[in-house]
Amino acid sequence: VQVSGNTIYVEPNDTLPQRNIPVIAPVIPLDKDELESAAIATSIEESLNRMELTESDIPVAVCFKWQRSATYRRLDTFCKGVIQGMQPLLDRGLPLVMVNNADVGGLIGLHLHEEIKLANPVVSIDGIVLNEFDFIDIGALFEASGTVPVVIKSLVFPENTASDQT
Repeated sequence: VQVSGNTIYVEPNDTLPQRNIPVIAPVIPLDKDELESAAIATSIEESLNRMELTESDIPVAVCFKWQRSATYRRLDTFCKGVIQGMQPLLDRGLPLVMVNNADVGGLIGLHLHEEIKLANPVVSIDGIVLNEFDFIDIGALFEASGTVPVVIKSLVFPENTASDQT
């Protein structure tokens, strides 16, 4: 169990808890000063397709590794790309769940709701590193500390299958 802390964003609060959320880990080029929303959207769409989650009726968590500064321009481009890539799920009214390694969860959540005016519920947590094929449970918000418990469930694949052993 990990705890994501005071730089998170959850709106509305009753969006949580969520259980068994599949994770996608799109390759998002965040190492440049100038981001491209189309490239971000394409990477997310490819991940959703690869994991066969485009038609999901449950939320899907987008995990990413934030790099460089969180300027308004970079946040705006990033958020617009994420919305475009996640549009099939957002159109069904599902919450947008974002998980990252840095302390930008709150900034991203605020930008999605306050600047872009995304109508869907938003859960944006940080300080957690995930991988594709992981599943997460995000517990209810602890109001006093502004934190949420996160349980990470990873699938483990054998190195050799039974057919490889003779």
